[in-house]
Amino acid sequence: MLSEPFAREAEGAIGHHERNDMPIASDPAVAAQNAARRAQEKLTPEDINSDWLDDMVKRLFNELDRQMKQVEDSRTASTDAGGRAANARTLASLERTLERLSRTERERAAQRTSKALTKDGNRRAEIERKIARIIGIEFEDKGSERT
Repeated sequence: MLSEPFAREAEGAIGHHERNDMPIASDPAVAAQNAARRAQEKLTPEDINSDWLDDMVKRLFNELDRQMKQVEDSRTASTDAGGRAANARTLASLERTLERLSRTERERAAQRTSKALTKDGNRRAEIERKIARIIGIEFEDKGSERT
C-alpha cells in the first residue's frame, strides 16, 4: 500500500511538482517579466488583434525584401569564401523565415474563412428560426380562423 502523498499523486490529485505561486526571482522587475511571459503562454489566436498581425506580417515581408536586396548587392562585391558563407547563412535564415511566414499566412487565411463560414452558418440558422416562427404564427392564425 502506498503512503498518503504517493497514493494521492498516483490518483492524479497532485502533480509531480506542486504549483507554487511565489515569484521565482527576488527582483520584482524579473518576477514581473516572468509573470508576463506566463500570461503570454495562455494567449489564444482570438486574443491577437488581426490588424496588428497583418501589419507585422507586412513588416516582416518588407524586412525579408530588404535583407534579400542586401545579399544580392553584396554578392557582386564579395566573392571571398567568408562572404559567400555569410550570404549562404543569411539566405538559409531568410528561407526558413519566409516558410514560417507563408505557413502562418495560410493558417490565418484558413481561420478567417472558417470564421466567416461559422458566422454565415449562424446567420442562416437565425433566419431559419425566424422563418419557422413566422410560419408557425401564420399557421396558428389560419387554424384559429377556420374554427
